Amino acid sequence: MKIKYRFLLVFILVTVITAGVLVATFSSYQADVRSDVDATLERDAQTAATVLDDRIERQTQTVTVAAGNPQFGSHGSAAQQTALDSFVDASAFTGASVVDSDGEMRAIAGVDDDASTSVVGESYSDREYVQNALGGDTHISDPFEADTGNQIVVISAPIRENGEIVGSLNAALQLDNTTLFVPFGDSANEVGLTVDSGQTTLHSTADRFDESVTYTTALSSTGWAVTTHYDSAAIDEDIRQLAMLQLLVSVLLIGTISGFGIWIYQTEIRHTERLHRRIDNIEARTYNDDIEFSGAAEWQAIGNALDRLSTTLARREQMLLVLNRFLRHNLRNELNVAVGHATDIKREADTPEAHQRAETIETSIGRVLSTADRVRLTEQLIDPAALEGQSIDLMALLKEQVEQATRDSPMLSVTLDGPEAVHIHGAQTLGFAIQELLSNVAAHSRPEPLARIAVSMTPESITLEIADNGPGMHPEEAAIITGSKEISPLYHSSGLGLWLVNWIVRRHDGQLSIPDTENGTTVVIRLPRPDDAL
Repeated sequence: MKIKYRFLLVFILVTVITAGVLVATFSSYQADVRSDVDATLERDAQTAATVLDDRIERQTQTVTVAAGNPQFGSHGSAAQQTALDSFVDASAFTGASVVDSDGEMRAIAGVDDDASTSVVGESYSDREYVQNALGGDTHISDPFEADTGNQIVVISAPIRENGEIVGSLNAALQLDNTTLFVPFGDSANEVGLTVDSGQTTLHSTADRFDESVTYTTALSSTGWAVTTHYDSAAIDEDIRQLAMLQLLVSVLLIGTISGFGIWIYQTEIRHTERLHRRIDNIEARTYNDDIEFSGAAEWQAIGNALDRLSTTLARREQMLLVLNRFLRHNLRNELNVAVGHATDIKREADTPEAHQRAETIETSIGRVLSTADRVRLTEQLIDPAALEGQSIDLMALLKEQVEQATRDSPMLSVTLDGPEAVHIHGAQTLGFAIQELLSNVAAHSRPEPLARIAVSMTPESITLEIADNGPGMHPEEAAIITGSKEISPLYHSSGLGLWLVNWIVRRHDGQLSIPDTENGTTVVIRLPRPDDAL
């Protein structure tokens, strides 16, 4: 995969992960907001319930203590009425009454004279709070609507005299306009409170909310439901502000990542692509291109080094081509002239010794001409397009070269072992390499030269082995040919043929080796197997 696609993949992955983290963070913050709201509602509801329970308990204790006043047991007396009036004036109750042990109203305070006259003497024995008080219990009634139209609660306590219950003290606590729900009055914030008794709402500051999140608890003293409300609109506003902040952070973060990615692409990835194209151009022998490296000092240094390398390779290639053409034309022409003169001398020689010397000169010049012909291959090896798009059958090429070699050297015997067909990507220069190896066998394995050729395959490579029955090659010369040892004045190769074979094999992305053997010489050529052959 190209580096820019890898970079794009990593960039997308980092962006997706970042977006996922931001979404997860937002969800976590949103959950925290709702959790905080729930905790606030629960805390406020518990606090309100505790405060109300405490206030009702204090009022209950006020009635219980007041019921111990002996004047409340003096039914119908002026002292009883005076004590009742004083109780109402000194307490938070809006009214109070005394009922005797038979349930008859004997005194009342907190109402006008007409109301007092109409109820005194009436029987209240059917009232639950009266029944409980006369039964010896302090009782808090359920809220109900009084004759005045107000919502009230009556707290009743038994009146005792000498240990006997002689009546009940009943104190009315008005709920519509009372300090009972202070400080639970109207509030301008996002939290509201509702107190309900059954289906009856005693107090509420949540009417201003269209929708709300609630939490409900009950008073231990009365069983009233205390519900705290949190305005849904306020929650939505908090989440909206959080979303806007998160969006701003997301834009900044992803924008920073994108900017950094664009900067990396422009300064590094683009330069990597330029480097790749420059190397391709050098391989294609296009040494003069307009690809420039700017920006960081390292890239400029790489660009300058590639410029120097291109200049050096262009000069060396020019030198090689000039030398090649000199050998092919100038030197060949001069040697042909020399061969002609050697032939004339041989023909005109008057002694066997002169004839032999002329023949030796002719043979030596012929070997030099053969070397000059081989040098022509270097131009094909330099051309990078020589191997592109070509597919050949290695077995067919081997059979062709074996037939040619045995025609040229009738004493040469060759055995060929391998598959029916082996297709490789290559050029006809590979045929020259095989021809050169077979020629070496014919020249150095006398008197009965034998070459054994074996072809084998693996999923990754094709191996060609050519073994002979000759005297073998000196290990130092083999090491120089294969490149495992440097050329030196002491150790060097004596021929051009094996050099060309090695260059041809490398040009085919292969590897040439000459392993040590007890008898003869074995040359091993390993070539990559084409993908379409697998």
